[in-house]
Amino acid sequence: MKSVVNFYSIEINHDIKLCLCKFVKCLYKKDENIIIIDDYEKLEELDKLLWSFEQNSFLPHKIYNKGDAIDTPIILLSIQNLDKLRLFDDYTSIINNYDNALVNLENDINIYEFVDTDESKKSISRNKFLEYKKNNFTLMHNKYNEQTI
Repeated sequence: MKSVVNFYSIEINHDIKLCLCKFVKCLYKKDENIIIIDDYEKLEELDKLLWSFEQNSFLPHKIYNKGDAIDTPIILLSIQNLDKLRLFDDYTSIINNYDNALVNLENDINIYEFVDTDESKKSISRNKFLEYKKNNFTLMHNKYNEQTI
């Protein structure tokens, strides 16, 4: 059985970065180990936001660099380090903000994709959806809100 891919559509009045932080918080509270995949520059922004999006919240995380110890439940993995994905076999969830589908995964894992309201970003999400479908992933789609997590 392939991994399950969960697509979440973001409403026009939501900030996708803030939604992502809240989503990570919910997964973390469920004792999930989480990998977030994106460009390094975007991960740096997300790193700062994960420390500050809520005043009384602590989400243990770090940006993974080659050779780092895997010692935190939330890893921010740049696309330049995608070849290191096998190091994280114990992780249960991937949030994929990268423009390509993750069709070469060997382990069953929950993949989360966020669909932005911008038309060009919607097109990228549609392409990823089709790629996952072509590779026999189980696909789910919901509108994003904190109750759907």
